[in-house]
Amino acid sequence: MDQTVMFAVFVLVTLIVSLVGALLPQMIKMNDKQTHLLIAFSSGIFVGVLFLMFLPEAVEESIEAGYSSETIMYAVMGGFIAIFIIDIFLKHYNKPTCGCSSCMDHHAHDITSLSAFIGLSIHACFDGLALASAFVAGTEVGVMVLVAMCIHKLVVVFSLSSTFLLSNKKKQAMRYLVTFCFISPIAAVVSFVFLNGVSADWTGIALALSAGIFMFVTMCDMIPEAFHRQKYDLKSLGLMLLGIVVVIAVVIFTTHFGGHIH
Repeated sequence: MDQTVMFAVFVLVTLIVSLVGALLPQMIKMNDKQTHLLIAFSSGIFVGVLFLMFLPEAVEESIEAGYSSETIMYAVMGGFIAIFIIDIFLKHYNKPTCGCSSCMDHHAHDITSLSAFIGLSIHACFDGLALASAFVAGTEVGVMVLVAMCIHKLVVVFSLSSTFLLSNKKKQAMRYLVTFCFISPIAAVVSFVFLNGVSADWTGIALALSAGIFMFVTMCDMIPEAFHRQKYDLKSLGLMLLGIVVVIAVVIFTTHFGGHIH
């Protein structure tokens, strides 16, 4: 098969898997309890992705590019502070129409979903770069990374989709999610055509910034949302831990069969 055609198939498979992950939570009708338990499971996935995928990948690539550990941590902190400032301004200038608890809840959920979208979109660009890099390295490597990335994408996009369930953005949710699903494929094509799959020296630092953004979303948005219904605390804890276990399983699988995701 022609190399370009094969790469196009790789990109298409990634897109389809992402769309499936985006659609599943939106198609299943859930009540308040089920939705919050899903958020708890997703928050566990976010914790696992942060500590087992984002941060190790950012540190490794930054060190390989010659950056010091201090510089990497400054970048992580910079991403955290940047999204914190954006979060504050979003809350300040996009106030709910009334002050009732229901409206305030939905307003907070809107900010959470938007913050998650921003953080994950940055990382999605590098997923596309990773796919192009693996494909150029060889077809066998490309296939292994494709399998790993499909699992990774299914889990992450499913979690992102679940954050929109509690917001007032249900009508716009699919627009956001479809846009997100196309980010990695477009980034992969751009990398393959113009960069030949070779990452630049700034890739690691950019990933560190993304990790900082994702850290804020995980710690300040997802986890508080998962546990703000006290009566669901124990079930939420169990599902959060299950989400972390899912990510651990993905990491073990990808390390054993295809090396690191990046």
